Amino acid sequence: MERSTDILDPQAIAQLEPLELVARTIARGFLRGHHRSAAKGSSDVFAEHRFYAPGDDPRFLDWRAWARTDRYFVRQYEDETNLQAVLVVDASQSMAFDASGVSKLRYASCLAAAIGYLLGGQRDAVGLAIAGDDVRHWMAPKASPGHLSGLFSTLDRIEGAGETALGTSLLRVAELVRRRSIVFIFSDLIDDAGAILRGLAALGDRNCEAVVFHIMDPAELELPFRHWTVFRDPERPNVRVRLDARRLGAVYRENVARHRESLRRGCEAARIDYVWTPTDESFVETLARYLLLRPRKP
Repeated sequence: MERSTDILDPQAIAQLEPLELVARTIARGFLRGHHRSAAKGSSDVFAEHRFYAPGDDPRFLDWRAWARTDRYFVRQYEDETNLQAVLVVDASQSMAFDASGVSKLRYASCLAAAIGYLLGGQRDAVGLAIAGDDVRHWMAPKASPGHLSGLFSTLDRIEGAGETALGTSLLRVAELVRRRSIVFIFSDLIDDAGAILRGLAALGDRNCEAVVFHIMDPAELELPFRHWTVFRDPERPNVRVRLDARRLGAVYRENVARHRESLRRGCEAARIDYVWTPTDESFVETLARYLLLRPRKP
């Protein structure tokens, strides 16, 4: 995959308006850099081709792709609607954190919009759930261009507010979504790991495929403070504590790593795609890493 240009780096692209332009810019950069060639066809979610299966009409085989890859692909046509997808964006107050030039919420919105744009280009139905302590806004999946524009507009307007209860939100999404949908989740996962995994399990009970993008600012991993510092809970502004950050650092990093590993292992056990997503990574690289997971799934 070719390296992304500066315009595809998070700090630069997050400044673009409106979000539909952001989505188009990320998607085009991704398509140029990753999957236009059928030889790189590592996903059936964003592919313009899919693998041949017994019963497919041989007339639709792509012989050029076969010549390059020695594998059989069937061309996807515009009248095929492959799936229903829902983008779940965590818009709790903690997602507004920004120490790297782009907030977690803006990063999540840009990434969600790009995935929506790619799915919409395949005429897949795309929906949206804005999550916090519950589902604050719901748009049922549709495949029309007008619906997608409305989805971008909604993502453009959201602001971080309130506390996180992602597990509760996922339980609600499981009630709203159709069976056998794919659900993309964009969150910092600052919630009880058990509650989150129970919410993901509820999606599995609906035969839905879940993809979790765990979005964190690099500063949240390292705690880059070396002196006594006043820390404020972003979701409970009245909660403040003064601590020696230098002495706290090792314990803090250990707790963050333990929480992250618990979620990763829980997702792995449930065959859920878990995509680690630091906000200083380009959107193109994040999407490419996600697609590289898919062929390894049993």
